[in-house]
Amino acid sequence: TCRRCVGRNGKPHSPGADYQGVNGMLIDDVKGALVALKAEMQEDRCIKSGTDLNVGDIVYQDMDRNDGLVLNKGYDDRSKFFVIVGKNSKGDAIGLCLINSDLDFYKNVPAMQRFQYILKAADYKGVLKKDSRLDCAQLFPMKARKSVAVKAERVGHLTADDEAKVLPLVASCGFIDAHMKKVYRIGQK
Repeated sequence: TCRRCVGRNGKPHSPGADYQGVNGMLIDDVKGALVALKAEMQEDRCIKSGTDLNVGDIVYQDMDRNDGLVLNKGYDDRSKFFVIVGKNSKGDAIGLCLINSDLDFYKNVPAMQRFQYILKAADYKGVLKKDSRLDCAQLFPMKARKSVAVKAERVGHLTADDEAKVLPLVASCGFIDAHMKKVYRIGQK
């Protein structure tokens, strides 16, 4: 019998069978159902067209220098979380702000600190491992087809409270070009 867990009826069962561990969480299965379920969930999160991208969505995607990232330490690209804060009128391009886990990045730049919005990990379970900052001082433009091409994943959406605070913060940021705000309809109804 398997020593790591106990079956649903409270008795040990043979290895390789479906079993539940601590707090009833499914731990393993012989038929690969968990692997198949995970693949299906990931496919559901995959961006398939520009219509899959909406303001407030949190997206996980590979980005590179062509997207405006400054890459250090020899990286060619980085997987990044970002929030969509605007979308053009055709719906084929988005404006986004990056999520960063380094909370102290702008600690010595008071003008920039004002535009760093803290996202609490507790509000974004399964997305953020720790409290992170949304950099509302820099807007990255991106074609929706890039997100489709790199198989970006929509992993969440801002809470209603965060969205109500973030969007006006981005709209009020003087570091973001007024033309870009207009193109991505930021601060417009």
